[in-house]
Amino acid sequence: MPAKEIIELQELALPETAENASYDSASDRLLMKWMCNGDTLAFETIFRRYETRLVAYAARYINSLDLAKDICQEVFLKLIAKPPSSLVYDNLGPWLFKVTRNLAIDKRRRRKFEVTGDEKDFPEAREERNPLQTLSERNDASLIRKLVNELPQELRDVVELRIDGDVPFKEIAEILDIPQGTALWRMHRSVELLREQWRNYESQL
Repeated sequence: MPAKEIIELQELALPETAENASYDSASDRLLMKWMCNGDTLAFETIFRRYETRLVAYAARYINSLDLAKDICQEVFLKLIAKPPSSLVYDNLGPWLFKVTRNLAIDKRRRRKFEVTGDEKDFPEAREERNPLQTLSERNDASLIRKLVNELPQELRDVVELRIDGDVPFKEIAEILDIPQGTALWRMHRSVELLREQWRNYESQL
C-alpha cells in the first residue's frame, strides 16, 4: 500500500478534534483539518512552525524586517480566511511560501509606486476592501465605532488595538497576554462579523 494511503488511513482513525493529541508532532494536513474545524491551537501550531522561515523569506524580497513581519501576518490571515483545498505532499509549506513570495513582490512594487508615482509601474495596485475601510471613506466614524462596540470583548480588544492604535500583532499578543496566532485568529473573526454587520447596514439604506 502506498505511503500516502497509509497516512490517510491513520488520520481517518484520529478524532476530528485535537483533544489528547500532540499538536507539535501532528502533520500539516492534520493540523489544517483541526484548524478548519475551529481549533485555534492547531492554527497557533502552524503559525509557530512556519513564522520564522516565512519572515526570513519575505525579508529577502522586501529588504525590511518590519515589512516582512507584516507580510507574514497577512499570509496567515489569508490561510484562516481561505485555506488551500489541497496540500503538496501533505505539506502546507509550498502554499505558504508561494503566497509569501507573491505578497512580498506585490509589496515591493507598491513601494516603488509610492516612490516614483509612476502608475504604469504597478497598474494592479489595489487594496482589498473591508468594512472598516469602506465606512471610513464615508467618514461615518460613529457607525464604525458602533459596529466595533457590538463585537465580543475579546475580539473588540484586538480590533481597537489594531485599528485605533495601529499596534502590530506581536505587541497585541503581549498586551493581551495571548499567543500571536490567537491575535490573528481573533482579528479574522472580527472582520467576518463586521462584514456581516456591514451587509445588514447596507441592506437598510
